[in-house]
Amino acid sequence: MFGDDAADRTMRGQAMLGLMAMFLQAAPNSTDPPPPAAGQPAPCPTDTNGDIVVCGRQDRDESFRLRPLPERYVEDRQFRLKLPGGSTVSPHADQGRLGDPQAKVTLKIPF
Repeated sequence: MFGDDAADRTMRGQAMLGLMAMFLQAAPNSTDPPPPAAGQPAPCPTDTNGDIVVCGRQDRDESFRLRPLPERYVEDRQFRLKLPGGSTVSPHADQGRLGDPQAKVTLKIPF
């Protein structure tokens, strides 16, 4: 019995070494360049005069990135009346403490 167990372990060890050797041969070599992806555009054109050519492309993950949200209030739509001396007056409506609407006027005076 002792001999069968040792032979069995030796065969398993040899099989394991054989599998590891096969996997190492199948692994890509780090010095090999990656194969070109299908559907990928050709590299940027080069200039024969030695000028610098800038070629901008979106990477394949660009379609999954979030775009910045547009600014909602780009321009100030509030009515503002300019007074002499740089002062401004602007009317606006607010909600009061009990939910009642309030009309207010803001006077801004620079100092």
